[in-house]
Parts: sequence; structure tokens; C-alpha cells
Amino acid sequence: MKRLFYFILIVIAVFCIQGKTYAQKKYSSPPWQIGAFGGIAQYYGDISNKAWSSKFSGETNYSFGALARHHFNPKVGLGLQVQYGSLYSAKPFKSDGTTSFDLQYDANFTHANLHAFLNLSNFFFGEKDRLLDFYGTLGVGHLWWVGTLSRISTNTVVRSNSVTAPVGYKTSSFTIPASLGVAIHLAPQLKLSLEGTMMTALSDEVDFYRDGYQYDILSYAHIGLNYFFGGAQTKTKKLNAPKTVGKWEPEVPIKVTDYEIFKDSPQTIVASTPELKLPTPESRVPTQSATSDYEFRVQIYAKTSPIAIGKAVYRSVKFDYPIVENTFNGLYRYSTGTFRSYAEAEAYAHTMQSRGIFDAFVVAYRNNQRIPITEEMKNRK
Repeated sequence: MKRLFYFILIVIAVFCIQGKTYAQKKYSSPPWQIGAFGGIAQYYGDISNKAWSSKFSGETNYSFGALARHHFNPKVGLGLQVQYGSLYSAKPFKSDGTTSFDLQYDANFTHANLHAFLNLSNFFFGEKDRLLDFYGTLGVGHLWWVGTLSRISTNTVVRSNSVTAPVGYKTSSFTIPASLGVAIHLAPQLKLSLEGTMMTALSDEVDFYRDGYQYDILSYAHIGLNYFFGGAQTKTKKLNAPKTVGKWEPEVPIKVTDYEIFKDSPQTIVASTPELKLPTPESRVPTQSATSDYEFRVQIYAKTSPIAIGKAVYRSVKFDYPIVENTFNGLYRYSTGTFRSYAEAEAYAHTMQSRGIFDAFVVAYRNNQRIPITEEMKNRK
């Protein structure tokens, strides 16, 4: 069992290393968790021969505690838990049901553990928002107890460490706790947990009695309330171009917004404008010839319903230009960038492919309407 204890320590270390490596690539949920829990505890050892259901008649006591946990990513995490509770168990007869045993055990305990956390729902079925998430934990810990072993018939104390430790008996032990639970989402940062735990003490002396199975066992059932916090989930939400973007940053969003709001073609607007005002915008904004004629963009996604680029898809991709949405016959097309030449757009399409958008390709737009690309357009410098 001690080998298993050290093996679990190694597993926890591997969880930390893999979790940190993954977290550098992608993270989409609050990383920190704190919580409090309460419930029941039962004892299984030498001073016990009842099934778990029978223990609800007088041999089930309280248990409560708190935890803190860091989630490296939506699948794995590492936590620290502290717990306090009480135990009671009585064994009037041996397993044959007739031979007198006449012992009872009453104790209080404190348990602290370090554990690895695995979100089973995200691990097996993919990362997504669910009402219920199933999870498991496995850890190593240490148990301290203060208890009294006595005769049922006379209440005579056989062994106790309430004043001094019994000679030849331990009063603490390393443990291996394992849990299974379900988390219920109450709010974006609040979850209710229902959890069952089996804690194996690496000692046969929790009840101050050595016999039979060499490891005493405690079991718990808890209800907990957990709060999640941390701002890492906002890292990929902003899709606007960075401050270092060139001349397209101030003009492309303005042009696209105008096209999205005003559906009339520019020719109609020009026809209603006095001739004397036509030269003014040309001299003020000489760089508009690319967009007033046609422009090249890089299409990155298309879908029959709207989708949030950078949130629902491509959360880990860095975009250098704003994302533009265009609709046509119920199809939502998403493109980025604005280029005068086909070669520039093609180079940026390759950049997007290298960042993980393998279907990125060059498209052309005139007046915010997609048009076919001709050889003459490709050859324009």
C-alpha cells in the first residue's frame, strides 16, 4: 500500500506538469475554485461488522470541511482539502453473530489531503457547457484522530488517546482518499457538488485495535457549494486588431459598417451628390481606391447560422485584423483583412492556415458584396 501511496504522488506530479503545458495553449474557464462542504461520515474497521445501510442506525456521524483547487484547464486540476468529523461504531458480537466481542469506538478526526482532479465529462465527451459535470479525485493525505475504545456493556475504557497516547499505538496515519462526484451548475461561477469519498488509512490502528484487514477505512458523503473565479477566460474574447496594425485598422471597420447598415449601392449615393463635392473625398482619402473598386479578403469560416469567431470557434487563433460578417441567401460568411493585391491576400491566407485555420482562402468583395476572382484581378499589382 505504501508503494501505491508513492505512485499516487507521482500521478499528481504528472497531472501538474501536463496541466500547466496544456494551460499555456488554451484556457476557457475560471481557474480557481474555493468551496465548503458538509455531510456524513462512517467508519469501517475492526470494530465494525455492519453493512453501510445498517450504519445509518446510530453509526453515522457528521463531517464538514473546506477546499481550494486550481484548474489547469477544463479537464484537470490540483486541490487541497481540510476536513473535520466524528466517528462511532459498535461491535457487540463477532462475525458468527453469537461470540461476544463487546467493543465500541468513538472518535473525532482531522484529515488533510492533496488531490488530483479530473473532469470526467470533459475528458470523455469533450469540453462544453453542461448542467451536470461528473468528476473524480485521487490524492494522498494525513489523518489525525482522538478516540476512545471501550466496552459496550460497562463503558470501561480499553484504550484512549484523549489524555495520552496508548503505548504501542499510533494516533495519525497517511491516507489515500478517492472520490466520485457530480457538479451542478447554479450560475456561471457557482456550482453545487454531491460527492462520495472512500479514504483508506495506511494503518490498522485508527480504532486502537489490530486484527483482520490491515487498513482501516472511512467513508464520506458530502454536499458542497463552490465558487469559481479568475479572469483567464477573457484572454481570447477580443477580436479587434492590435495597436500595431497598419493603415487598414481605421478604415476597414468604417467601410464595412457603412455597407452593413446602408444597403444602397455607392453609385446611387454618388448620383444624388452634387458634382462639385466629388473631388473632395478623392483628394482627402487617396487610399480608398482599393475598397471603392474591389478588395481582397481571407475567408475563414462559413455557416448557416451566426457564430462568435474567437469564442465558439478558433479561440486560440490570433487575428491581425477585425472579423467581418457578411450574409448571402441565409449563409453567414466570415472574413478578415483587406488587401489591394491578390498576392498579399494569398500570403495572409497561408498565415491563417499556419495558425490552424486550414480552410482559409482568398475572396474578393465589391461594395461589401462577394464577386468572382478573375485572372485580371489576380494580376493587379
